[in-house]
Amino acid sequence: MNKLQQKLLDFKLSEKVAIWWIVPAIVLVVAIIVFASLSAKTGSTATGFGLGIDFTGGTEMTVMVEFNGDNQKIIQNVVADRDNAPTIDYVQGVESGSATGIRIQYKNSISDATEMKALNDAIKADIYEAFNIDETSDTHFVTYSNRSSTASADLIKKAVISVVVALVLILIYIVIRFEWLSGVSAVIALLHDVLMMVCFTVICRIPINSSFIAAIITIVAYSINNTIVVFDRVRERRKTYDKRSVNFIEVSNDAVVMTFNRTMFTTMTTLIMVVMLTALGVASMRHFTLPILFGLLCGTYSSMFLAAPTWAAMNNGILKYRAKKLAQYKAQK
Repeated sequence: MNKLQQKLLDFKLSEKVAIWWIVPAIVLVVAIIVFASLSAKTGSTATGFGLGIDFTGGTEMTVMVEFNGDNQKIIQNVVADRDNAPTIDYVQGVESGSATGIRIQYKNSISDATEMKALNDAIKADIYEAFNIDETSDTHFVTYSNRSSTASADLIKKAVISVVVALVLILIYIVIRFEWLSGVSAVIALLHDVLMMVCFTVICRIPINSSFIAAIITIVAYSINNTIVVFDRVRERRKTYDKRSVNFIEVSNDAVVMTFNRTMFTTMTTLIMVVMLTALGVASMRHFTLPILFGLLCGTYSSMFLAAPTWAAMNNGILKYRAKKLAQYKAQK
């Protein structure tokens, strides 16, 4: 055991489980404030959450011009000059072979699909005119695709179902491999990771789209791997105690310390790649890598400070409850 591990053991982090839950509580409160403020300002909960067009329905339009401030401004002015003008909430540069372009996304401002298509066609014609391009000679200069709100609602439903099914299967697996309290603690830690990812994306105003769902499932798989390693050490340490005199706090502390190096090295090597992709990748990639970055940090935090300590706290709570009931039973006799 190195000096850092010994200091971590002496710190007795499992005895401070209430403190470790304060940190995510603060993040949650900040996210709620941001969500409530933006929702009240715009009158839309979708805006508060930062839902992208994958979940709300909308239009993605690509204009094959150089990605610079002047061209971006021209496109934004064309969209804004129309009646029932939608608000552009996403702009990025794209490449197609040797050609470059500007991709914009906006939520549909008209509920009727036919009228929205007519608006998109009018915006498309205005962009051709603004850049002095003949629409008949270059049909691929402006292209767009529309995503309906019905399809988006179906995507939300399937995304929620996929996450819930994953959590239930993980719970069943851990209960079979370890015990039911280990499974409950692991699922609580995973729910913490997912909730914190949502909170950070809301606070940082990162669009929540299909890439975000992929990021959640990735982090759930990554985080549960760390958590299972911790509970494997919990099981090993618990066997060294008599069944009637298990010190759950010590077992939890030992398990976290034993897996500390492994958790840190695994997280750091993964973080290096994710940070590089975030810093050097294109804008659309950041919608995936930034939630992954948040999730890695949250997953590491939960596997070290929440999963095993919460398991120990629940076990001690059950023991205290049983002792209280036994005392009441004896007092009645």
